[in-house]
Amino acid sequence: MKLFLFFFVGFAVACPMFTEFFPDPSHVPDTEGEFVEIKLDDFKGDSLFIQMDEKPPLVFRYPKGNRFVLVHDSIYCPHIENVSCGLLDSYTLPNSRDALWRLKADSCTDSIVLPKPKSGKALQRVKETEDFEFVTPTMGYGNPQYEVGLKDYGFLPLEVTKIKDSLWRYTLFFTGVDSTYFKIKFHFYRSGGKYIDSLIAKESYSFEFEEGGAYVTGEIPLDDAPMNNFLDTVVVLKEDIKPLLLTEVHHCPEEPEPEWVEVYNNSKVKLPLNKFHFCNRGNTWGQSELDSLHPFQSILITKDSSALRDFLGYKDVEIREASIGYLNNTSGCLSICNGESIIDSICWDKNTVKCPIGFNPVTYKSENTPGFYRGNNNSTAKDKLTPFTYKLSSRVVRLKGNPLRVFIEGDSDVKIQLLDSQGHCVNTITVPAHSNTWWNIPLNGLKVGVSYISMTSGKYENLIGILIRP
Repeated sequence: MKLFLFFFVGFAVACPMFTEFFPDPSHVPDTEGEFVEIKLDDFKGDSLFIQMDEKPPLVFRYPKGNRFVLVHDSIYCPHIENVSCGLLDSYTLPNSRDALWRLKADSCTDSIVLPKPKSGKALQRVKETEDFEFVTPTMGYGNPQYEVGLKDYGFLPLEVTKIKDSLWRYTLFFTGVDSTYFKIKFHFYRSGGKYIDSLIAKESYSFEFEEGGAYVTGEIPLDDAPMNNFLDTVVVLKEDIKPLLLTEVHHCPEEPEPEWVEVYNNSKVKLPLNKFHFCNRGNTWGQSELDSLHPFQSILITKDSSALRDFLGYKDVEIREASIGYLNNTSGCLSICNGESIIDSICWDKNTVKCPIGFNPVTYKSENTPGFYRGNNNSTAKDKLTPFTYKLSSRVVRLKGNPLRVFIEGDSDVKIQLLDSQGHCVNTITVPAHSNTWWNIPLNGLKVGVSYISMTSGKYENLIGILIRP
């Protein structure tokens, strides 16, 4: 049946109409995820009647706003301006058959036959026809690809090209309008610096920087279809640093310790965990941009966070639960992905390390320091960052000679501990951020032989061996 239009005082007023159905969500129960959406436009009526098949009709006082969403519980109502909600009550949307839906508001009527659903897909009405397309749900929002009369402009995928050595061009593309205002932020992995601007653009806008990889966010003023009004993307380039590193793998621990993997933020940027996952191994590590991994911080990923927490016996370590699959005891590979892009990869075999000992993929040495990344002192690779740099006056010092001195450069405080040959702390000093000077390290309490200096900032630790002579 067709949608009828009626005229009032010489002006055409669009009648309410069904626009979207979501009968069979795949990640939540039907009672939490399914919904029916009705476009109201500027029609004003007294009551709204909705009926599925031959069930008793649902009756509502005519809603305010420009969209009306039917859900099972008010807690699932989208908190969007000009969107109202009603309850489906005992209605259950069929998952395996078609259904007849009717709508009446004063003298306006709409009637459509909803085809058999597909799991995880919404049924989006194509304009004002009786045709539907299976799409990603957009509860409470318009879909400009299928609806008419919507004001929509938004971001298209970001493009990054290398112009020459150490110079990249970031290009933003826009859709839907001749020009628009936008805001943009670049968080560069190496410098941590941010380039923030509010500009007006037409079809595209370009920036050039002497840095490659970055976490880029942007926004455009809200419109009728705001799903594409936000830019939130991780840029990883082969020529630049890896923002995340695999720094410890325990692929064959003894019971009851579960398998776990340590991931280290190798950048000066806070990274949202909902952007990353193990390639071909399940879900992301966070639920939103608020769930983030701070610069030079480590996190443990396991499929049983409670068991790992109980085994470790202390709380001073970040743990996330994710489906990491099965880590092969004798040989295997593991990769971190951002979407389909691989960030870091490692492999192991029976010669890498003997079970049940874990190993550090950066050094390929045995290690069991959950939550702490010990840097590779012998590595000169440009794709590894640290929160500070250091210099030692010497790695061979005399108990009665010139003191041991350390020069620290960094953006945060660094704790320096002098350890004896058994790893016991004998002296501790804290070097403040941006000190940029030499510090004397007392040798009191040390004996002739091998000792160590531990330098830590946040969750990062660097351990250096020194030799004490008479």
